[in-house]
Amino acid sequence: MDLFGVNEVELAGDELRVNVNYGGGCEQHEFQAYSSTSINEEGEVLRVFSLYHDANNDVCMALILEHQLCFDISPSTDSQLLFFSHLDSLYHLN
Repeated sequence: MDLFGVNEVELAGDELRVNVNYGGGCEQHEFQAYSSTSINEEGEVLRVFSLYHDANNDVCMALILEHQLCFDISPSTDSQLLFFSHLDSLYHLN
């Protein structure tokens, strides 16, 4: 996984929107969302989303300051606590 930063995260209906930044500029960067599920002590279902970033060996030095990513998470939004995790940050979505 290649490094990237997170500028903003929001849940808009069934869509997870993540605004990211990263270095590169010469290759197509690929981002994939994935999630994991657990149950807390109160029996509530927790779903945590994360991103995987593949820079495709981009060695260019440009800094892409804003890149909006959108993911349909409609199967995951029913009666669950939703979070987004990145490095040392955890964003509560609902």
